[in-house]
Amino acid sequence: MKYLPSRLLALTLCLSLPLSSFAAAFTVANLNDSGQGSLRDAIQQANISDGNTIGFSVAGTIALSSALPDLSKRVSIDGSSAPGFTQSPVVAIDFNGHSGLKFAAGANKSSITALSLVGASNAGLTLVASGVTVQANYIGVLPNGSTDANFGDGILVVAPSTANLIGNFDPISGIAYYDTSDAGAFTTQPVTAWQGIRNYGTNADQYLICGSSNLNGLLYVGPLQGGGENYNVVYPGADTISTSVYGPDNGQGGIIRLVGSYRANGTDAYNYGFLWEGTTTQLPSGGQFRTISYPGATYQYTHSTMGKLAVGNADGPAGNLPLGPGIAYIYDVETSLFVDTIEFPGSKSNTAYGIWKNSDISYTICGGYSPLVTNNLTTPGIPLEQGKAYLVDYNPSTKVFSNWTSFDYPNGPVGVDFISHFEGISSQEPGVYTLNADSVQAGTANPAQGSWIRVVRNADNTFSQGEWVDLNYPGVAEGITSSNSVYGNKVVGLVIDAVPFAYQASINVEFQLSNVISGNGGNGISLSGSNNNVVAMNFIGTDPAGSATAGFGNAWHGIYITQGASNNLIGGPAGGVNNPTGSKNPANAVFQRPPQGNLISRNLGNGVLIDENSMNNVLSGNFIGTDNSGVVAAGNALDGVVIR
Repeated sequence: MKYLPSRLLALTLCLSLPLSSFAAAFTVANLNDSGQGSLRDAIQQANISDGNTIGFSVAGTIALSSALPDLSKRVSIDGSSAPGFTQSPVVAIDFNGHSGLKFAAGANKSSITALSLVGASNAGLTLVASGVTVQANYIGVLPNGSTDANFGDGILVVAPSTANLIGNFDPISGIAYYDTSDAGAFTTQPVTAWQGIRNYGTNADQYLICGSSNLNGLLYVGPLQGGGENYNVVYPGADTISTSVYGPDNGQGGIIRLVGSYRANGTDAYNYGFLWEGTTTQLPSGGQFRTISYPGATYQYTHSTMGKLAVGNADGPAGNLPLGPGIAYIYDVETSLFVDTIEFPGSKSNTAYGIWKNSDISYTICGGYSPLVTNNLTTPGIPLEQGKAYLVDYNPSTKVFSNWTSFDYPNGPVGVDFISHFEGISSQEPGVYTLNADSVQAGTANPAQGSWIRVVRNADNTFSQGEWVDLNYPGVAEGITSSNSVYGNKVVGLVIDAVPFAYQASINVEFQLSNVISGNGGNGISLSGSNNNVVAMNFIGTDPAGSATAGFGNAWHGIYITQGASNNLIGGPAGGVNNPTGSKNPANAVFQRPPQGNLISRNLGNGVLIDENSMNNVLSGNFIGTDNSGVVAAGNALDGVVIR
């Protein structure tokens, strides 16, 4: 909902009502070629005005005696509305040797879902319009899974069409949440809050999760769901009254490293950051502890560490507020020195919550910043002045910052500003980062929103704005699901409700089949002079099971990119649970389909052919020439990928 002043709201409603009256829903109620209730009749009516939908109250095959009208207005054709639909189409359009379906100029931002398109004399589906979404269809394949070729391409996309989505680009299939009270080892010791997570060595499904247990720091080692071991962490000294652990990491030779904060006694207004290195057998107070005390600061929190560096926060000259406004610092673990501060250009207050080592000379740091300094906290633990999240690269050898990027929470109501900051960062494959954030509506005491974010590094080394997935613990509608730390697709945090509790979450990232584009007499997909399209999560040239079965290949190439078609993405960069080397431990190897990739096999030409001055196209995460498992050869008749 868009929030507007009342005098504008009434005007907006008056203007909106006539527009909505033009949109209508048309139902295909029979399988006839024409007449009332037919698909042809629904298309003719939908072409009168913009923004209509076409649904189905009938399943079966619509056999045509002439070509259907081109779609000339924005429309959503939804075969999933047909009775009996579950995952694969139950409605087929048999063009009977006539032209296939065409989204013409004027049908921008249309969609076609869950239909079988077969028997066309040319392409089964042609896109001239832009921004069209094509999902969950069988093109060249009947609902029963057998082929019935279109004589041309499966899908033909021609200029000026641009920015279409063929398939599904969202690999998030769901989120699994775990309450500490429901999980094995967590019940043996209270968990006040989770604040950090990192993988544990090379062991699969083993994590270092840390936080606090009442006034003690806490380290858990084990699976995300529980069943591992808990260890108290207490900064040594008789006057230490509280310890909290924020960030864990793996050191050398089996050593674990932790960072956090502690307070020495009840009359001391100061709190200090700390770093600990040792083994779990040395806890709670053995091993090597050191204080991290930023000069002149009253409050300091060391939040994250990796490689030779740690990052954290200290209060600025005012010295009167935990968590900011203040200074974000970089600490050199090897020299025990503060080596730099992090200041987003033009800002007055900064925080640093996460650091990731890309290489010896490249680290990526995340946190929050604001150009203003105020001392209001609308929500405990979230500083009002930290208005935006940021990412930045840092070279510890030259002390140069680069690729500053600012982020805003994108999922709120239109016109409403949110205060956001990143709280953690990880990267399981080069150039792809997963982060977590908390956001709150600016100027209010509204509940915060925790999120998981996937950010991709662009070709020029800058960062994309990312894909944000909101975290909402089930059954806690009025509470806050705070997102405190991340590793890969795992998140830990705190649900702030009437009775707060710590939680763990696993964001399930996996391939989800969209279109099957097989058995066509031309190419599976042709992108001819069309730019900025995404082709993801499709089977192109195989049967609907993705097997190595012969007879389903497209007669030419799986995907043909030609006539200067540029900046198209085939597949996607999302990381899932792929770990084919097991992090150098074969017993831990995991080999699965890349989440956003296509399966491109059994075609009678090349898997992918790029030619005719087509530039800057990206192929990422696809299986080309295999079956759906990625381990059984299926092949394409010529090469897997050709660029000429």
